[in-house]
Amino acid sequence: MKLSIIVPVYNVEKTLRRCVDSIVGQDFRNFELLLVDDGSTDNSGVLADEMAQTDARLTVFHKPNGGLSDARNYGLDRAEGEYITFVDSDDELAPGTLGKLIVILDAHKDYDILEYPVLENPGRDDEHLFNPGINEYADAPDWLSEQGLTHCWAWNKIYKRWVFDSIRFPFGRKFEDMLAMGGIIKKRPFIATTDKGMYIYHWNDSGIMAKEREKGLNTLIETQIEVVKSLGIDTHHRRWHRLYMDMFTIQMHAYRSSGRILLHPQRVSLRCYRSPKEFVKTLMLNILGLKTACRLFKLIHNSQFTISPA
Repeated sequence: MKLSIIVPVYNVEKTLRRCVDSIVGQDFRNFELLLVDDGSTDNSGVLADEMAQTDARLTVFHKPNGGLSDARNYGLDRAEGEYITFVDSDDELAPGTLGKLIVILDAHKDYDILEYPVLENPGRDDEHLFNPGINEYADAPDWLSEQGLTHCWAWNKIYKRWVFDSIRFPFGRKFEDMLAMGGIIKKRPFIATTDKGMYIYHWNDSGIMAKEREKGLNTLIETQIEVVKSLGIDTHHRRWHRLYMDMFTIQMHAYRSSGRILLHPQRVSLRCYRSPKEFVKTLMLNILGLKTACRLFKLIHNSQFTISPA
């Protein structure tokens, strides 16, 4: 079996078929699709069973509710593929995505993780394309220093099976993707990124983060700090200034909603910015300091911030 695709399922009867159709309709076909019904109380489990009857590549597991991490781990324990990937049940894959990615992996046997683009909230005013471009990071921390913590999602990546040896998603934690990725980075896999393929992310207005945006922002910055500390990263080192600026952005928005500052203050190089907006934020931080910059941001911005997916 070339690829195991793990899809946690919980009360998604309105989106599950769209998700599954986008996977079984791929031109690459050498995969198993593991649908882990995490104690759904709607018709998701029944729908999953019905779809499995029409395609032998689908296997449905029904288990008591344990949360997203528990469902992913359940799938990991039963996956048989050479590679593993995740798709959330309210999201989808663009046509041809898996075939393009497998071609790359077959041509580069040294790649342990391959990350690919994400289209967030298609058709909405806040539609956004994340394209990591074509890059290779033989040392995983280089990927983190260049790309930051903002895209440590479990999905939009294909992993060699060994990457998850001794790694599981933490139970009962929000931003479990980021915490698991911290453990993966410690194993120093070879990470590559590509501009091929597309993961289509749909914001769930009834999801946890939609309901708890204010609390979620503080939890997000706390989780980022936890991961940085676990990896022994010193953000005062210039190598990690971009990473610190990603955290600073979240801190400003968290301060707007809670008035709390969790991030430590520091200065960063003016060369770490990637856009005019980031240059302005860098100047704010260096000239005003962390606390004053957060206060000014709160005064200027009145609209509510939407968290990037985690």
